[in-house]
Amino acid sequence: MVAVPKSLLSKALSVGAVFLQLAVVSTPQAKEQMPVTVVVARNGEVTERIPVVGSLAAKEEVQVHSLVQGQVIEKILVESGDYVKKGQALAVLDTTDAHMQLEKNLVRMRRAKAAVSVEARKVDVARVSELETRKTLERSRALHPKGAVSQQLLDEHENAHARALAEMSLARQSLVLAEADAEIIARERREIELTIGRSTLRAPEAGLVLRRSARIGAMTSGSGTPLFVIAKDAAIEFVAKVTETSFVRLSKGMRADIALPGHERPVGGTVRLHAAELDATTRSGEVRIELDAVDGLKPGIFVRGNINTSARRNIILPGSAVRTAGGSSSVLVVEGDVVGTRQVSVGARQDGQVEIIGGINDGEMIVLKSGGFLKPADRVLPVMAADRSSQDDLAASLATTAEAGAVQ
Repeated sequence: MVAVPKSLLSKALSVGAVFLQLAVVSTPQAKEQMPVTVVVARNGEVTERIPVVGSLAAKEEVQVHSLVQGQVIEKILVESGDYVKKGQALAVLDTTDAHMQLEKNLVRMRRAKAAVSVEARKVDVARVSELETRKTLERSRALHPKGAVSQQLLDEHENAHARALAEMSLARQSLVLAEADAEIIARERREIELTIGRSTLRAPEAGLVLRRSARIGAMTSGSGTPLFVIAKDAAIEFVAKVTETSFVRLSKGMRADIALPGHERPVGGTVRLHAAELDATTRSGEVRIELDAVDGLKPGIFVRGNINTSARRNIILPGSAVRTAGGSSSVLVVEGDVVGTRQVSVGARQDGQVEIIGGINDGEMIVLKSGGFLKPADRVLPVMAADRSSQDDLAASLATTAEAGAVQ
C-alpha cells in the first residue's frame, strides 16, 4: 500500500467537494434557464395600403371630327402612335367642289363690285343735281319778293329741288343695296375659304395619336366615331376600379406605388381624382392616378398597384410572437431572465408581421415563438434571433391590405 501525504489528500478532497457543489448547483439552473429565442420590439413605419388593379389610359382624350360633312377623305397624313403638334395636319378632304364654288363666287364678287361702283356714281350725279336745284331755288326765293320771279317759276324750282332730293335718296338706297349684295357675296367667299381650310383636318391639341378610324375614300359625317383620337400632351395615367369599402377611404393627393411592365421598381403616383359616385351595378368607383414618370407608357396596359391611405409608427413584431385566443392577443415578455405574459392591442397584419398598437414599449425583449411550453415566471436564457437584421428591414416597411381591396 502506498501512503498518500495528508496535504495532498486534503487538497483532493477540497477540489472534489467544489466539483460536487458545482454539479449540484448547475443541474437545477440548467433546468430553470431554458434557452429561448427572443426579438427586440422596435418602432417601425406602418403604411396602410389599398391594392388596386386597372389599366393605363390617356389623362384626357381629344376627339377629332370633321367639320365639313359629306366630303371624301383624300389623304391621311398621320398614323396611330405618332406624336403630333397643335395645328398639325392629320388628313385632307376632297376640295374640288369647294374650289369650283370659289371660282363662281369670284365672278359674282366682280359683278357686285361693279354694281357698287355704278350706284356710287349715281349718288354723285344725284348729289350734283340736288346742289344745282337748291341754288336755283334759293335764288328764286330771294328774287320772288321783288317781283323778278313769278310764283309759277318759284313753284317749278321747288318741285325740281324736291325731285333732286328724292333721286339722291333713291340713289343712296340703291348703293346700300349694292353694298349689301357685295357683303353677302364676300361672306359666301369667306365660308367657302373656311370650308377649304377645314378640309385639312388639324390637331386641336398636341399629343399622341391613339386611334385612327379615318379611311381614304370614306365620306365624312357629323355622327359616328371620331376620325382621330389624341391623348392630350401624351399624358398617361393609371385608371382603376375600387370597391365601395375602399373607395370611401380615398382622397385626392394620396400617394401610390404602381408596378409597370418594363420597370424594375414601382413608379410613384398621386391620386388625381376619384368618381363622384359609385356604379350602382358593380358597387365600385373609378380612381385616376397621375404617374410621376410616363415615358414609354402605352394606354391599355394592365397594371397593379397600391394606394397609401395612411402612415404611422408603432411597434412591429413577427406574427409568431403574438398569440391570439378568445378575441384577445398577448406576447411573452422577457424581463432579465424571467418570462411574463403581456396583453397587447393588435393592429395591421401582413407578410408575417403584426402591428402592436399598445401593451409593450420599444426595446423590450419578446419571445419569438409564443407557444404553450412557457409559463409566467419561468426563468429563461434569452437568445437573440439570428435573422433579426432581416426582420428589422421588414418591420421598417410593414403594409396592410384593406379588406375587399380591388375590383378588376
